[in-house]
Amino acid sequence: MNTLPYNDGRGLVPQSMSHLPKDCYPLTIEQAVKALPPTMWQAVKECCAIHGAGSNAALANIFGPASFAAASNFCIGDQHGQPMSLNLNICCIAAPLGGKSKAHRRFMAPVVEVMGRWQKRWLFGNVTLAALLRKIRDGGTLAMLSMAEARGYLRSPLSHSFPDLSDLYDGNVPSFDRADDKEDIGEDAPDSAVFVVCINVQNDAYRDWLDKHGKEAIASGYLFRLLMMETDELANEGAQQPESALLDYDRRIGELVTSGQERLETMSASELPVIEVSADAERILRQGQRQFEHMASAALSSRLATVFAVRLAANARRIAGCMHVFEGYKDAVLADTMDRAVTIAEFFGAQWLATVFPPKPVPDDIQRAQRLLDYLHELARSPWIPQTSWRKADIVGKAPNFKWTPAQMHDAIRLICGWGFAEIVTRVENGRRVVKLELRPYLAGNRPLYLG
Repeated sequence: MNTLPYNDGRGLVPQSMSHLPKDCYPLTIEQAVKALPPTMWQAVKECCAIHGAGSNAALANIFGPASFAAASNFCIGDQHGQPMSLNLNICCIAAPLGGKSKAHRRFMAPVVEVMGRWQKRWLFGNVTLAALLRKIRDGGTLAMLSMAEARGYLRSPLSHSFPDLSDLYDGNVPSFDRADDKEDIGEDAPDSAVFVVCINVQNDAYRDWLDKHGKEAIASGYLFRLLMMETDELANEGAQQPESALLDYDRRIGELVTSGQERLETMSASELPVIEVSADAERILRQGQRQFEHMASAALSSRLATVFAVRLAANARRIAGCMHVFEGYKDAVLADTMDRAVTIAEFFGAQWLATVFPPKPVPDDIQRAQRLLDYLHELARSPWIPQTSWRKADIVGKAPNFKWTPAQMHDAIRLICGWGFAEIVTRVENGRRVVKLELRPYLAGNRPLYLG
């Protein structure tokens, strides 16, 4: 069956993409993965081929460790040249057997190995906000919230502590308040930290979380900072073959995390070296931000669409910085790297919109009308006797073939005529007046277009 349409006053829009404007189509996971720089792309492809992870899960889970490693070494200049953390907050929402655990374990393995030498608590799961902040203020300025299954986390207060999560996303340690009165915090407690979030969760748990906290998450601004994707992709068994690209990934992650440990022992996260962004890369990012705002215009108000675009552009900048550092590029971020980052961010952005504003269930009468329209277009494209006009009574008479009542067939005819894809006309045939149903072509240039 073709995608079902709805009319939003500007014309017919595919129901399955009603979170996007009618002239905006989401990128595929293949396009997003292809946009990765060479080393990261090869690692993702090998993780899928050998370990059986889905492409969506692999893409999301490689950016957790990549962000952790890059953010411990560098910041990136914002549009004004001021330091911006390379922290990313990522959520992969997948059905059971989607390969998220496989991807998470494999990409986190070298981080866990190297961080074994770090003296402070660094890896967090379903922890209280007070405990998390206490560990960071105690010197754990290189930290990560990372889970293969975050169901418990989403039920915890930390998951909706939005002001504190936003502070940590920006690399700032939240201010001390009266909730922390019992803590013994020294005067040298850090005011900045590397804190990366990369969680995986099943669809039902995330839907419950959005139902409970989505409105507050949007109002607080935190949800706009979150990169998310939702997929029903299934993992596969993988293939028994030696790793190559993944070993290169392990070595590079190990180098960066070791270097990050050394830097954060002598300086704060806010004092890390700043990567500059070239003028051409800034131009590409500005173009991307305009596209992001347009992409959100069907689902969000004008003001919130602007917020969405600004936050997504900031994430694109961070993604570009992470890829720049991971690949070992020198000097400023170039246009090619930013173009790749904008593509990946656009993919995440469309996923965000589809997750936060999922299409509504299609009513039965709309589905029947779509089925009838598909059937009529099959007749119109017949290689033997193509037809675009039928007696209305003959179409109604076919109702039992569809397991419909005549009233349901009448209603389906009414809807496709109301959509403008067909019309009821009176013709004279053999001297008799006949009521007919006729398909109406829609013109794009000189080409007739139908929904089919």
